[in-house]
Amino acid sequence: MHKKIKLVILILLTSSTYFIYNLTNKSNITYISLGDSISLGENSYGAISYSYSDYFKDYLDKNDKLSFYDKSYTSKNKTITDLYNDLLIEETMTINNSNHNIRRLLSDADIVSISIGLNDVILEVNRENYITDYKENRIVEEITKKYKKLITEIRKYYKNPIYVIGYYENNTKYDSILQKLNEKYKNICKKDNDIFINTNIISNEEKYFDSPSSYYPNTKGYKEIANLMINEYEHNLLIQNK
Repeated sequence: MHKKIKLVILILLTSSTYFIYNLTNKSNITYISLGDSISLGENSYGAISYSYSDYFKDYLDKNDKLSFYDKSYTSKNKTITDLYNDLLIEETMTINNSNHNIRRLLSDADIVSISIGLNDVILEVNRENYITDYKENRIVEEITKKYKKLITEIRKYYKNPIYVIGYYENNTKYDSILQKLNEKYKNICKKDNDIFINTNIISNEEKYFDSPSSYYPNTKGYKEIANLMINEYEHNLLIQNK
């Protein structure tokens, strides 16, 4: 009888150790980055460099947590509608010798980050000869409606909190609209239990931009955004492990 009890205890301890190891140490995290040129890593010169998502990927890899990373569904000119249409199309692509589409990637993902809406703002503003408060609010409402539709579609395949990267300021004609859009995104994140990453820390800071007339940050800027995401990720881990 005692031997059976000892055996059961040993099995339970072994199982607990196995699950704790898999939860905290094993390289089992799939991270998918979605979105526009900020997700992709465009710099002030129009070239593609390391983005915040690449630095976050490096963080996971360094801590032996990363199993798979993909940012195939990021591009310089991607709009909310473009990303929404990606979800509707059955097109597949080969990644690491395996066939994937965005639906499968999202279904398999443990972490998803997204920055989307910048190109929508740029397109709408550039259609106007001048911008009034009324036009700003109209643009924000239209983009917010599209964003909600996109998130609803993503939710069909991905159930965990989404890391939504907010927009910052850098003395551009888009700043006011982007800040209003941030407030909309924040409220949607609260409602959906997603994680809004407030990037205002890099706003109008020369050290984060190689060109004062460009919206796109330099390496320091992207690293800072990644650090904000890492801080939120670690904070959530602490909450989950309490």
